[in-house]
Amino acid sequence: MNLIIVFILYLLLIFFLNFFFLKKNFLIDRKQLVHKSFISKEMVPITGGFLIIANLLLFNNNYLENFFFGLIFTLGICSDLLIIKDPVKKLLIQFLIVFIFLLTINTYILSTKILFIDFFIKNKIFAIFFTTFCLLILINGSNFLDGVNTLVCGYYILIVLVILYIGHENRINYDFIKFYYLLISLLIIFLFNFFSKTYLGDSGTFLLSFFIGYQLINLSNVSVIIENYISPLYIMLLLWYPAFENLFSIIRKTLTKKKPSQSDNIHLHHLLFSYLKVRIKNIKIINSLTGIIINFYNLLIFIISIEYYYNNRFLIILVLINICNYTICYLFLLRSNSLLKKN
Repeated sequence: MNLIIVFILYLLLIFFLNFFFLKKNFLIDRKQLVHKSFISKEMVPITGGFLIIANLLLFNNNYLENFFFGLIFTLGICSDLLIIKDPVKKLLIQFLIVFIFLLTINTYILSTKILFIDFFIKNKIFAIFFTTFCLLILINGSNFLDGVNTLVCGYYILIVLVILYIGHENRINYDFIKFYYLLISLLIIFLFNFFSKTYLGDSGTFLLSFFIGYQLINLSNVSVIIENYISPLYIMLLLWYPAFENLFSIIRKTLTKKKPSQSDNIHLHHLLFSYLKVRIKNIKIINSLTGIIINFYNLLIFIISIEYYYNNRFLIILVLINICNYTICYLFLLRSNSLLKKN
């Protein structure tokens, strides 16, 4: 189908969904939770995920995959509607969906290029559990990021663009057409999200991260089998931010004697938002600017790494640099915001 026609259809779909949901007062983000009301109190329809699921139903011909994508999307809707509130229960359902999905389609990470992990991955059952763990880290880490406009959809737009570039330059034998259609839907979501006219919500974030994570695992496995394409460590670099956000949050909450599943408003993007808020008075601008600043950093990292997608040593160094930069920025923003509160 012509990409321009798809763009117009998606545009019409999101206009219709926004109008319908607002009129019916259905799936409206009401900021019931502390970490959601921290940045904005606007009533915004959660329609982003519907655009992504429509895209998959139209252009992904694997009905078994679509069934599981639909399950994770439905779980997200139940979370958005507060039908399922308990984070532990959500995590358990996520685990069952992802684990059964991987077991059913017989897909799992073949290599990480990290020797001690690869030793255990030779066992298929371990490999499926490990892959499930990685996808859950990605899904929930991405959900942590969904606090300011453009952050999640912008981040995944960068990933899709990088993958399309590398795939095209190296003529990798993979079905990239689904990435083109996904990119169109993400660009529309980005535009509407920038002006606070739509949110991904848990439904969109769960689905988007699950789909991208699964596709990148497949792409990495193709590279492992054929060799000299994309290193699994490059996939790790592409997904470092949501994964480390999750890990850092768990460590931070454990050290402060909080439940890892407990929501709060001191993630990196919250701290950056608070830092900018003192200097810029327009909340709407700060909301989108926060996500753009973080993604601009990730864009620079992706540009630096794009010609070294199979240089394992270089990729490990970049991941470690990212972790150091994240930690330094976090501590700086935490200290700056603490001083501002005292003053």
